[in-house]
Amino acid sequence: MPYTKGMKVEWNRVTWYSKLIALVIFVVFPFMGFYWGVGYGEAVILASQEQAPPAAAGTDYYQATAEWQTGRNDQGGYSIAYPIDLEIDQNYSMKPSTDWRIGANGTPGSLFLTVTVPAAFEPQTNFSDARLTVGSSRNDAAIAQCFVSPDAAAPGASQSTTTINGITFAVFKSSDAGAGNYYETTSYRAVHAGQCYAIEYTVHSTQIGNYPPEYHLQPFDAGRITTLLDRMVGTFKFL
Repeated sequence: MPYTKGMKVEWNRVTWYSKLIALVIFVVFPFMGFYWGVGYGEAVILASQEQAPPAAAGTDYYQATAEWQTGRNDQGGYSIAYPIDLEIDQNYSMKPSTDWRIGANGTPGSLFLTVTVPAAFEPQTNFSDARLTVGSSRNDAAIAQCFVSPDAAAPGASQSTTTINGITFAVFKSSDAGAGNYYETTSYRAVHAGQCYAIEYTVHSTQIGNYPPEYHLQPFDAGRITTLLDRMVGTFKFL
Protein backbone atom coordinates (compact mmCIF):
# COMPACT_ATOMS: atom_id res chain seq x y z
CA MET A 1 0.00 0.00 0.00
CA PRO A 2 1.57 3.33 -0.99
CA TYR A 3 2.50 5.77 1.76
CA THR A 4 0.12 8.70 2.19
CA LYS A 5 0.28 11.73 4.39
CA GLY A 6 -0.77 10.95 7.92
CA MET A 7 0.08 7.26 7.58
CA LYS A 8 1.54 5.77 10.79
CA VAL A 9 4.86 3.93 10.30
CA GLU A 10 5.18 0.86 12.52
CA TRP A 11 8.90 0.90 13.36
CA ASN A 12 8.69 -1.87 15.93
CA ARG A 13 6.93 -4.32 13.68
CA VAL A 14 9.03 -7.38 12.67
CA THR A 15 8.85 -8.05 8.95
CA TRP A 16 10.75 -10.28 6.53
CA TYR A 17 12.83 -7.39 5.21
CA SER A 18 13.73 -6.18 8.74
CA LYS A 19 15.03 -9.69 9.47
CA LEU A 20 17.08 -9.58 6.27
CA ILE A 21 18.61 -6.23 7.19
CA ALA A 22 19.49 -7.50 10.67
CA LEU A 23 21.10 -10.59 9.14
CA VAL A 24 23.28 -8.44 6.87
CA ILE A 25 24.31 -6.10 9.69
CA PHE A 26 25.07 -8.68 12.36
CA VAL A 27 26.34 -11.64 10.30
CA VAL A 28 27.48 -10.77 6.81
CA PHE A 29 29.31 -7.49 7.59
CA PRO A 30 31.43 -8.91 10.46
CA PHE A 31 32.39 -11.90 8.29
CA MET A 32 33.39 -9.65 5.41
CA GLY A 33 35.36 -7.41 7.82
CA PHE A 34 37.21 -10.42 9.20
CA TYR A 35 38.02 -11.66 5.67
CA TRP A 36 39.31 -8.27 4.56
CA GLY A 37 41.30 -7.90 7.82
CA VAL A 38 43.04 -11.26 7.30
CA GLY A 39 43.91 -10.33 3.74
CA TYR A 40 45.31 -6.99 4.85
CA GLY A 41 47.36 -8.63 7.60
CA GLU A 42 48.88 -11.10 5.16
CA ALA A 43 49.75 -8.27 2.80
CA VAL A 44 51.50 -6.35 5.62
CA ILE A 45 53.49 -9.45 6.63
CA LEU A 46 54.58 -10.10 3.05
CA ALA A 47 55.63 -6.46 2.65
CA SER A 48 57.68 -6.56 5.86
CA GLN A 49 59.36 -9.78 4.78
CA GLU A 50 60.33 -8.22 1.47
CA GLN A 51 61.89 -5.25 3.27
CA ALA A 52 63.70 -7.29 5.97
CA PRO A 53 67.48 -7.89 5.61
CA PRO A 54 68.02 -11.17 3.73
CA ALA A 55 69.64 -14.04 5.63
CA ALA A 56 70.64 -17.57 4.76
CA ALA A 57 67.93 -20.18 5.23
CA GLY A 58 67.81 -21.51 8.77
CA THR A 59 70.01 -18.75 10.21
CA ASP A 60 69.50 -15.37 11.80
CA TYR A 61 71.16 -12.13 10.76
CA TYR A 62 73.98 -12.47 13.28
CA GLN A 63 75.01 -15.76 11.69
CA ALA A 64 74.78 -14.58 8.08
CA THR A 65 78.15 -12.84 7.78
CA ALA A 66 77.67 -12.39 4.02
CA GLU A 67 74.83 -9.97 4.80
CA TRP A 68 76.86 -7.81 7.19
CA GLN A 69 78.40 -4.41 6.51
CA THR A 70 82.01 -4.65 5.28
CA GLY A 71 84.37 -1.95 6.51
CA ARG A 72 87.43 -1.41 4.31
CA ASN A 73 90.33 0.65 5.56
CA ASP A 74 92.92 1.27 2.86
CA GLN A 75 95.24 3.12 5.23
CA GLY A 76 95.09 0.27 7.70
CA GLY A 77 95.41 -2.30 4.91
CA TYR A 78 92.49 -4.51 5.93
CA SER A 79 88.75 -5.15 5.69
CA ILE A 80 86.36 -6.65 8.23
CA ALA A 81 82.61 -7.27 8.35
CA TYR A 82 80.23 -6.57 11.23
CA PRO A 83 76.47 -6.39 11.87
CA ILE A 84 75.18 -2.99 10.80
CA ASP A 85 73.14 -2.44 13.98
CA LEU A 86 76.13 -2.49 16.34
CA GLU A 87 77.94 0.66 17.48
CA ILE A 88 80.76 1.40 15.04
CA ASP A 89 83.62 3.90 15.51
CA GLN A 90 86.14 4.12 12.66
CA ASN A 91 89.28 6.20 12.91
CA TYR A 92 90.91 7.27 9.66
CA SER A 93 93.15 9.98 11.15
CA MET A 94 96.11 7.63 11.71
CA LYS A 95 96.87 9.65 14.85
CA PRO A 96 99.33 7.73 17.09
CA SER A 97 97.68 6.02 20.03
CA THR A 98 98.80 3.69 22.80
CA ASP A 99 95.33 2.09 22.82
CA TRP A 100 95.88 0.24 19.55
CA ARG A 101 96.12 -3.01 21.55
CA ILE A 102 95.76 -4.14 25.15
CA GLY A 103 99.06 -4.12 27.04
CA ALA A 104 100.94 -2.16 24.38
CA ASN A 105 103.36 -1.00 27.11
CA GLY A 106 103.29 2.56 25.82
CA THR A 107 104.38 1.71 22.27
CA PRO A 108 102.54 3.92 19.75
CA GLY A 109 100.27 2.57 17.05
CA SER A 110 96.98 3.26 15.26
CA LEU A 111 93.53 2.30 16.50
CA PHE A 112 91.44 1.90 13.33
CA LEU A 113 88.14 0.47 14.44
CA THR A 114 86.01 -0.09 17.54
CA VAL A 115 82.84 -2.21 17.41
CA THR A 116 80.68 -2.22 20.55
CA VAL A 117 78.05 -4.82 21.39
CA PRO A 118 75.68 -3.00 23.79
CA ALA A 119 74.00 -4.41 26.90
CA ALA A 120 70.69 -4.48 25.00
CA PHE A 121 72.04 -7.37 22.93
CA GLU A 122 71.47 -9.59 26.00
CA PRO A 123 68.59 -7.87 27.85
CA GLN A 124 67.67 -8.70 31.43
CA THR A 125 71.04 -10.36 32.03
CA ASN A 126 74.34 -9.46 33.72
CA PHE A 127 75.94 -8.64 30.35
CA SER A 128 77.39 -5.11 30.31
CA ASP A 129 78.97 -4.79 26.86
CA ALA A 130 81.64 -6.18 24.57
CA ARG A 131 84.19 -4.27 22.54
CA LEU A 132 86.17 -5.38 19.49
CA THR A 133 89.09 -3.32 18.19
CA VAL A 134 91.46 -3.42 15.23
CA GLY A 135 94.84 -1.73 15.52
CA SER A 136 98.42 -1.94 14.29
CA SER A 137 101.88 -0.51 14.90
CA ARG A 138 105.08 -0.13 12.88
CA ASN A 139 107.07 0.61 16.01
CA ASP A 140 110.09 -1.70 16.34
CA ALA A 141 109.37 -2.45 20.00
CA ALA A 142 105.72 -3.21 19.20
CA ILE A 143 106.73 -5.66 16.46
CA ALA A 144 109.27 -7.33 18.76
CA GLN A 145 106.58 -7.73 21.45
CA CYS A 146 103.79 -8.69 19.08
CA PHE A 147 103.69 -12.32 20.23
CA VAL A 148 104.42 -11.65 23.90
CA SER A 149 101.40 -11.92 26.15
CA PRO A 150 101.37 -9.26 28.89
CA ASP A 151 99.04 -11.53 30.89
CA ALA A 152 101.06 -14.73 30.65
CA ALA A 153 101.23 -15.02 34.44
CA ALA A 154 97.57 -14.17 35.00
CA PRO A 155 95.15 -16.93 36.11
CA GLY A 156 93.32 -18.43 33.16
CA ALA A 157 95.69 -16.98 30.55
CA SER A 158 96.35 -19.16 27.50
CA GLN A 159 98.00 -18.99 24.10
CA SER A 160 97.32 -20.79 20.81
CA THR A 161 97.35 -20.15 17.06
CA THR A 162 94.70 -20.00 14.37
CA THR A 163 94.49 -19.24 10.65
CA ILE A 164 92.26 -16.44 9.38
CA ASN A 165 91.91 -16.19 5.60
CA GLY A 166 95.33 -17.73 5.01
CA ILE A 167 97.22 -15.77 7.70
CA THR A 168 98.42 -17.34 10.95
CA PHE A 169 97.53 -15.43 14.11
CA ALA A 170 98.66 -15.98 17.68
CA VAL A 171 95.68 -16.07 20.03
CA PHE A 172 95.92 -14.91 23.64
CA LYS A 173 93.11 -15.37 26.15
CA SER A 174 93.05 -13.82 29.59
CA SER A 175 90.60 -12.70 32.25
CA ASP A 176 90.39 -10.04 34.92
CA ALA A 177 87.97 -9.11 37.69
CA GLY A 178 87.39 -6.31 40.14
CA ALA A 179 84.56 -4.68 42.12
CA GLY A 180 81.99 -7.15 40.82
CA ASN A 181 83.04 -6.76 37.18
CA TYR A 182 84.44 -9.49 34.95
CA TYR A 183 86.49 -9.03 31.79
CA GLU A 184 87.27 -11.84 29.34
CA THR A 185 89.74 -10.81 26.64
CA THR A 186 90.80 -12.53 23.43
CA SER A 187 93.64 -11.05 21.37
CA TYR A 188 94.53 -12.13 17.80
CA ARG A 189 97.93 -10.94 16.61
CA ALA A 190 99.97 -11.22 13.43
CA VAL A 191 102.97 -9.48 11.87
CA HIS A 192 102.13 -8.44 8.32
CA ALA A 193 103.64 -5.88 5.92
CA GLY A 194 106.06 -4.65 8.58
CA GLN A 195 103.39 -4.08 11.22
CA CYS A 196 102.07 -5.83 14.31
CA TYR A 197 98.29 -6.18 13.91
CA ALA A 198 95.99 -6.80 16.87
CA ILE A 199 92.32 -7.78 16.61
CA GLU A 200 90.99 -7.93 20.14
CA TYR A 201 87.71 -8.20 21.97
CA THR A 202 86.75 -7.95 25.63
CA VAL A 203 83.47 -9.22 27.08
CA HIS A 204 82.41 -7.25 30.16
CA SER A 205 79.86 -8.68 32.60
CA THR A 206 78.93 -8.13 36.24
CA GLN A 207 78.39 -10.30 39.31
CA ILE A 208 74.74 -11.27 39.08
CA GLY A 209 74.54 -11.78 42.84
CA ASN A 210 75.07 -8.04 43.37
CA TYR A 211 71.61 -7.23 41.99
CA PRO A 212 68.36 -7.35 44.02
CA PRO A 213 66.27 -10.50 43.38
CA GLU A 214 63.37 -8.40 42.13
CA TYR A 215 65.46 -7.46 39.07
CA HIS A 216 65.01 -11.08 37.90
CA LEU A 217 68.30 -11.00 35.98
CA GLN A 218 69.51 -14.15 34.24
CA PRO A 219 73.10 -15.15 33.41
CA PHE A 220 74.00 -13.89 29.93
CA ASP A 221 74.70 -16.28 27.08
CA ALA A 222 78.50 -16.03 26.90
CA GLY A 223 78.64 -18.49 24.01
CA ARG A 224 76.34 -16.31 21.89
CA ILE A 225 78.48 -13.22 22.49
CA THR A 226 81.86 -14.86 21.85
CA THR A 227 80.53 -16.66 18.77
CA LEU A 228 79.37 -13.35 17.31
CA LEU A 229 82.73 -11.70 18.03
CA ASP A 230 84.69 -14.64 16.61
CA ARG A 231 82.56 -14.49 13.45
CA MET A 232 83.57 -10.86 13.04
CA VAL A 233 87.25 -11.76 13.51
CA GLY A 234 86.83 -14.53 10.96
CA THR A 235 85.91 -11.98 8.26
CA PHE A 236 89.17 -10.05 8.72
CA LYS A 237 91.27 -9.83 5.52
CA PHE A 238 94.46 -8.05 4.58
CA LEU A 239 94.17 -5.96 1.41
